[in-house]
Amino acid sequence: MEKEEVNAYYCVACGYVSPVYQKNCPSCGIAEKFLTEKQYAELMIRYLHHPLRKYRIFSLKTIKKLKWKEAIPELEERARIERDQDIKAEVKRTLESLKIFLNRSASGISPDAHRDTTMYTQLGETKCKIIPIRPVLRRKGHHHLRPGRRI
Repeated sequence: MEKEEVNAYYCVACGYVSPVYQKNCPSCGIAEKFLTEKQYAELMIRYLHHPLRKYRIFSLKTIKKLKWKEAIPELEERARIERDQDIKAEVKRTLESLKIFLNRSASGISPDAHRDTTMYTQLGETKCKIIPIRPVLRRKGHHHLRPGRRI
């Protein structure tokens, strides 16, 4: 029995990425809804055919972020049958992004070499930390968000 190497777990509800499996999502608080990267990518493929537009757009952006090459046939099919022009354009952008990534990885160029060098990449990949708002609101309450209050 081979053990699958898992790099990250994804929250089904909000897309939060965690390096370890957690009982509750620290971002949205949902319980036991973490999937492996492969399971999450398969869920995003199912979302491509969801009747609500926002789910299709969310899945396209997530597939582009995951760089999941197995999604290419489904994306080509979605580009063929999609009626909404905004989603069709997003499908084409996602396909283009995946194909560029595959060409670069096949030619031996590092997939991250296409990123622009900015002051942040030169300083050792400084990332902006996003603070989840729910724990802050639980701790502080909503009173500090009232209009007219000076900080």
